[in-house]
Amino acid sequence: MAGKNSIWNRKKDLVYLVFFLTHIPVMLAFDLTSYYPVAVKPSWMTDVRTWYVATYGDRFFYNAPPWFSTFTLLELLYHLPLSFWAIPALIRNDPRIPLALLVFALETSITTVTCLAEMLSWDELTPVQRGVQGLGGMYGAYLGSDNANCNKGIFMAVDCYARLDQILSKQKGIKPITKKNI
Repeated sequence: MAGKNSIWNRKKDLVYLVFFLTHIPVMLAFDLTSYYPVAVKPSWMTDVRTWYVATYGDRFFYNAPPWFSTFTLLELLYHLPLSFWAIPALIRNDPRIPLALLVFALETSITTVTCLAEMLSWDELTPVQRGVQGLGGMYGAYLGSDNANCNKGIFMAVDCYARLDQILSKQKGIKPITKKNI
């Protein structure tokens, strides 16, 4: 039987765990493949990216603005290590999770909003590519929540802020700003 602090009893943390478990393979098999030497990069990775660009018209993967490489580097140097740390930390209910995920969520929200704004300026996208079934849905879902309940971005930031607010209010004897169990 799972104890009170079991990941199975912490539904939001369980959702975050599933996100990080899927985020790592996506980063390694798609987002970060531009860092792989051609000699060791499997051809299927190039094939997936070619299909993705042809289907969704995502200019970030064939004609990216200069700042986008900084976002990709941030994903390599920050998202990837944090994701590997977050998986066991979520399972063991590490007390640093709210702080780490708040920073992650804020950074992810800012970079995603930037990408979404840039993407919406691309005239060559079809309405489907721009909409919920295309890049608009993918980038928008990354910011908030997608159909698989893989909550991210803003939801995670609000949740982690509320957790930290509750901790600080108990420790400092101050009135919390947030409601318990957000």
